[in-house]
Amino acid sequence: MLEGFNATILAYGQTGCGKSFSMEGKVSNPGIIPRAFEHIFNYISNNAQSEINYLVTCSYAEIYCEEIKDLLTKDNKKLELKMDKDNGFFYRRDISIKCN
Repeated sequence: MLEGFNATILAYGQTGCGKSFSMEGKVSNPGIIPRAFEHIFNYISNNAQSEINYLVTCSYAEIYCEEIKDLLTKDNKKLELKMDKDNGFFYRRDISIKCN
C-alpha cells in the first residue's frame, strides 16, 4: 500500500467476538485502523517528495444480514452495492484526504 497499491483489512467472525474492538480499539489501546493511519501518515511525513502527491482514501463498512452499512457516518442508511464494468463493485468512497 505504501508503494501506491490498494490494501484491504477484513475482520470476519460471529457477532460479539471483538471485530469492532480489534479494528477501532480505544484511546489507551488503539486498534488496527488508528495504528494503520498513524503508520501511513508517519511514512508520508518521513518520505515525502515534492514531486509526489499522496492521496489516502478510506472506507469502513459493515456487511450484516446482506445489508451494507457505512460505519463512518451517523445515519444508518442501507447502502446499495453497485457494479461498474471498468472499476468492479463499489458502494461509495467515504473519506478522501489529500496530503502534500
